Amino acid sequence: MKQERSSSAKEKNWFQNQFFRQMNWYYDSEFVAAVAAAAFAICSKEEAEADYKRQIREEFEKAKPEIRTRNGGSSVGSIRASRHSSGKEVKDAGEASIRKPAQEDKRVQESAATPSRKPSRSASIRPVVSVDQRQRSTSTRRDAVEDKIDSWEKAQLRKINKRYEKMKAEVLAWENAKKIEAKMHMERKKNELELRKSRNLQYYQIKVERIEAVAGGAKGQLEEKRRSEESEVKEKARNMRLKGKNPVRCFCC
Repeated sequence: MKQERSSSAKEKNWFQNQFFRQMNWYYDSEFVAAVAAAAFAICSKEEAEADYKRQIREEFEKAKPEIRTRNGGSSVGSIRASRHSSGKEVKDAGEASIRKPAQEDKRVQESAATPSRKPSRSASIRPVVSVDQRQRSTSTRRDAVEDKIDSWEKAQLRKINKRYEKMKAEVLAWENAKKIEAKMHMERKKNELELRKSRNLQYYQIKVERIEAVAGGAKGQLEEKRRSEESEVKEKARNMRLKGKNPVRCFCC
């Protein structure tokens, strides 16, 4: 009986060890797959961020020469305008100094007949106005370029967020599916283990019943043999009492 119980306990422990070993292997493989998926998602995100930064730099480098050219054109225009105005003033002063002796008398005569006129400043005002207009147009163009860059940046960020939200949803769906699959696998193994346990218990009960039947038969035979021997002894003792004989001692046992 003790040997049968120990053997059934060993079989039960063996089945449990096999079950836990299979479950550990299954969860280890699932853990490795989850780590690989997370690493792939992180690498994809880093690559997308690097591409985004590179595109920003390229767009900025493309827009920088245009801004510099426009700024340079406005500054060159202002310098040319100032040089033109200063050269004109010097030229007018030289001509006035040369023509002054010859026309002094004529100017004196004309001054008496005509009122004095104020010098015109249109030559000095026009370049300043053109420089202001160029600066305004340059700032407007710069603002337009910055607006385009901002709109492009926002569009790229929206695309990146949409893509990564989709990836996160896929990872979440994969996680839920794997959890359900793992739970089903565990339940299936548990049911298999319960079935094996019930079968082993049934086998054990049948075997115990057989052992008990054999042992019961042996016990019955021993009891029957004991009773027959006791009846023989009682019969001999009765005969001895009737005949008045002493019992013979047997030293064979």
